[in-house]
Amino acid sequence: MKLKSFIGAASVCALVLGAVVGVAGPAAADPSGPTTPINIDGSGAEATQDVMNAMANSIGFSSWNATPAGSLITPKATIAPPSTVHCGTITRPNTDVEGLIALRRSLSDTPVIPNVPLPKYPITAANYPGAPPIGSLCFQYARSTVRPVASSTGLLQYVPFALDAVGVAVGPNTGANPTLIGGTFTLSQLQMMYTTGAPQTASNGVSYDPVDTSNPADLPAPGSTAIHLLLPKAGAGTGSFFAAAMGLNFPVPWVKDTYGAGLSVPENDGTAVAQDRNAIMPYSIAQYLAQQARAGTPIDRRNGARLQSVGGVSPFTPNGLQINPSWHPLLVREVFNVIPFAATTAGPGTSYINDLWEIFVDTSNTPFSLCRRTSTITSWGFGLLPAGRCGNVTDTTLRAFNTAQW
Repeated sequence: MKLKSFIGAASVCALVLGAVVGVAGPAAADPSGPTTPINIDGSGAEATQDVMNAMANSIGFSSWNATPAGSLITPKATIAPPSTVHCGTITRPNTDVEGLIALRRSLSDTPVIPNVPLPKYPITAANYPGAPPIGSLCFQYARSTVRPVASSTGLLQYVPFALDAVGVAVGPNTGANPTLIGGTFTLSQLQMMYTTGAPQTASNGVSYDPVDTSNPADLPAPGSTAIHLLLPKAGAGTGSFFAAAMGLNFPVPWVKDTYGAGLSVPENDGTAVAQDRNAIMPYSIAQYLAQQARAGTPIDRRNGARLQSVGGVSPFTPNGLQINPSWHPLLVREVFNVIPFAATTAGPGTSYINDLWEIFVDTSNTPFSLCRRTSTITSWGFGLLPAGRCGNVTDTTLRAFNTAQW
């Protein structure tokens, strides 16, 4: 482990789904510079960026924000051995999908296993403008909140580290633009609206009819109130997870990933529902709790948004500080860090592959183990996994991206 400063061991908390959110510690942000004691960088999922930034600051590696979208970053100031391609300045990966693209391009054609280079990322594959050069080692891991398509010969491994849950958000109920979504829905009602566009009667007795906001002729049924069903922009893990839970095969006319004048719906950011009083959208409960605990700081992106109950079940425990352990199982998810499969059995050593193993996989009594930093996980709104699950690399359903998928 290439660490230049002593790091204290994490305290161990009870294994629970509920996450007690605190406000201790500095606000998470991009690394202060391109050089960190441990030369590994990651990007990707917005939902886990803050907790992973806090982990990175404590342990000594780098985690790059997903926002602001389209901005430029320089993960590596110099070539990262054994790469021979300079990383340079690239476009910030803004979603789970872009984080994975950035990782796969960064690792492509590099000898992750000595003398066995990974395949080149195919030029015809999905991409995003300004992605890292192939073989640049700009990134060594990625944040993800979506389970992969499994492969028993995959070149990457998704490593679970915490629990999250997804709720639904509406705008503020007071102020100049209060929400018109005054009632709450059951899980089956949300599924019906998102998958079929059928009107549903909420807990307040009001019928809400999903309409196509791009079609002025699509008006709510007589006696119903229009509801605008939103999803975060394509590639965002919270939107993908919620769509799958709803049974939605997006796109459909009555669900949009834009609002207002064609603006992309930001992930775990209440701007869209605050500006559109008819709108409802998915929102990470862990992110909401972390933002609520840091109100008035740049971490807080709620903008007045509120999380609703679903089927009479609150997303929070009665004290409002934890994810409700009774939240709908369909809306509970593990969150991951994605690393080269070669790192799953690397053991201690001096290469970045060994560093990845020590941080994300090893759960022994070490100051580098991310899994042992349970108080950091819970302070950022997330729940703890059952014993033995954090850092687990034996789950074959979480191995992905073989040479055909690459």
